[in-house]
Amino acid sequence: MTPKCVFCAEGIGSTADHIPPRSFFPENLPHHTKLITVPCCPQCHLGSQAEDGTMRNLLVSLEDTESLPLVREHLLPKRDRSFIRTDAEIKRLIQLTTKNEIVTPAGLYLGDTPAFDLDTPIVQRFIERMSRGLLWEAFTIPFFEGTFPFHMNVDLYNMGYSGFQKFGVIRKIHDAFTFGALQGKGEHPDWVVFNFYGNLEFLVRVNRK
Repeated sequence: MTPKCVFCAEGIGSTADHIPPRSFFPENLPHHTKLITVPCCPQCHLGSQAEDGTMRNLLVSLEDTESLPLVREHLLPKRDRSFIRTDAEIKRLIQLTTKNEIVTPAGLYLGDTPAFDLDTPIVQRFIERMSRGLLWEAFTIPFFEGTFPFHMNVDLYNMGYSGFQKFGVIRKIHDAFTFGALQGKGEHPDWVVFNFYGNLEFLVRVNRK
């Protein structure tokens, strides 16, 4: 029997969606690399594909990632090719920027600098999609109503990761991606953590309604 779509309440999971998207990885992966796929309906698949490139370009353009060797060698060329193919892609990134004030420790205002804004609908949709896909991969949890608040680059220390390892799942897919998932009990939330390129980590508290 074909499972239902992980991302919506009604769709049939007749296609497979990569979590994270295949384009987030280098083009030439080792043969033993086992990427994550989850059941997805065609409508959700098309919707996510439309945003894959923008999200990849955003994540590899952040201060935490852009200078990393893996990103410089394998991902920035993908980003730059997408800019060459269409100027619409770079315009989408520009729309995700905001102005940050530069203030000295003494309180002297030096001006504004552009920075990426991660509190946007496209990022929220991506975090939800990742969390749903990884909870399916780890525990076969089907679609549910819920909220997905997240924090970026929270230091979990060794104790936090040992909790994921002991009570949940931690898995490294490639140097480009590692994730952990912890299934809540009763009224407790689920937790998902995922790391891109070794230096950009998202911790998500999944509140199932």
